[in-house]
Amino acid sequence: MKTLLLAALCFALACTNLPGPARAKDAPKNVELPRVTYDGKHPAELRYGDLVVTLDSEPTAKDQRVPTFKGTYQGRPIFSVRVDGAEDSEPQTTARIVRLDPKTPLPQVVMIADTVGAHCCMVTRIATAVSPDSWQIVDAPLLDGDQGYLFVDLDHDGAAEMTSFDQSFLYAFACYACSYPPTRIAKLDGTKITDVTGEPKYRGFLRKVVASLEKEARRDRAQWHENGFLAGWVAAKSLIGEVDDAWRRMLASYDRKADWPMDECTTGAPTDKCPEDKIRHLTFPQALLKQLAAEGYPTPKNAR
Repeated sequence: MKTLLLAALCFALACTNLPGPARAKDAPKNVELPRVTYDGKHPAELRYGDLVVTLDSEPTAKDQRVPTFKGTYQGRPIFSVRVDGAEDSEPQTTARIVRLDPKTPLPQVVMIADTVGAHCCMVTRIATAVSPDSWQIVDAPLLDGDQGYLFVDLDHDGAAEMTSFDQSFLYAFACYACSYPPTRIAKLDGTKITDVTGEPKYRGFLRKVVASLEKEARRDRAQWHENGFLAGWVAAKSLIGEVDDAWRRMLASYDRKADWPMDECTTGAPTDKCPEDKIRHLTFPQALLKQLAAEGYPTPKNAR
């Protein structure tokens, strides 16, 4: 999952280590500014003009250390963040300066810590200035995996969008490594993080993501018969207005013999608390249609 999804995003973002069209002159501008990493042993400092962020950790009662971030502006304390849940013997964290909201007097401080669990999770806290001396902390949604958000100025307005993946697709139709969740785009506005994936101005970027997924699948034709891939691809195609074509191809090629459980409880209860006689077994198309509708994706016409 990780390799192909990151390749798709990298292609769409025109990463400089990719050949051909990935180096297009009109590639989105990455507005990331200075960054530092804390190794869990020695405090690290991030400096941006009069803004200083110190990355360190504090001991806990269980011989672990919890990551901390402390910010000052012109020598005055402006924020202090302790990331409970990311304890480790040597917690490793990152802080970076990124312009996420074009309206603020200073760019944002993005603080990232790893909870160190299997497949999970990247904790992201964002410090944003209401004024140079008044800062607020915004909790970004927890992200599965070890990548975290990618910050790139997709619409060329001088502020970065936050790109990630729809985690509801993980394990929904196949194993974690076999899942290909669609890309999501978010924007920081004041102290709110808003999903903007559906805005028309991002459709060109999402087309590039789809093109990269399809390019990789052409190299490995078996992908067109794997339900984990097909689910993410259909969702990705729906975001660019091509769900009907994608649905038809999925119906012709999906794996009808897959034994991944796709059940629902007819009472509305979670399946692990559902009486056996109330559990309904879904086919892959039925489960995918319900997933698309539940998560707000465009659904195909006349699908049942």
